[in-house]
Amino acid sequence: MGEAESFSRIAMSSSPSPAELKAQHQQQRPTSKRSRRFRICCGATVTLVLALVLVIVVLSQTLFKFRDPEVSIVSVKLETIHLVVDVRTLSATLNLSVATDVRVSNPNHYDFKYINSTVVMSYHGQLIGDIALGAGEIRAEKSVDLPAVVTVEALKILENPDVLSDLETGIAPLNLTSTIPGRVNVAGIYKHHVVATIGCNLEIWINNQTLKDYQCMQHVKL
Repeated sequence: MGEAESFSRIAMSSSPSPAELKAQHQQQRPTSKRSRRFRICCGATVTLVLALVLVIVVLSQTLFKFRDPEVSIVSVKLETIHLVVDVRTLSATLNLSVATDVRVSNPNHYDFKYINSTVVMSYHGQLIGDIALGAGEIRAEKSVDLPAVVTVEALKILENPDVLSDLETGIAPLNLTSTIPGRVNVAGIYKHHVVATIGCNLEIWINNQTLKDYQCMQHVKL
């Protein structure tokens, strides 16, 4: 009997009292709240970071994305061509002028500034004429036509070894190359330097002195 009472007292003393249970519950509640707040804070931080990454990706593909300027030849026209043959000196000179409109398109969301633009004309790789287009600015998502007339005076065509073959075919090949260097200041953060070049191969009928055909190709160097 005495042992049973002793065991009962030990069992009762080992189980927590209601006051102790209440104190333990109060100690656990702040820990549970702190853990919940931590999870909420982590979730909000991750969401914010993902949102920022998404915004950066969208802006890099739209507003901040650099697009190459487009250069094209709108028209090419042979304005004048005059062949002068001097029988006494057995020499022949050629005077001609070629008019062209160079169109520069800026597809970016920021202005494109170009400098030292030129148009040069060559005959079988020999430079025979050039003209400066100057400098300027093309507004965002706009195009500008740059007219140019390249004039060649007193070209001694008989000094060129390819003249005889061209006289046989009746076609004189010319090359027009326009170079447009410039830059785009993207959001005032960084500058994109670019050189846009377009080359056109022209074919001129020698007999009637008219433009037969021309083909152009653009090249952009960053």
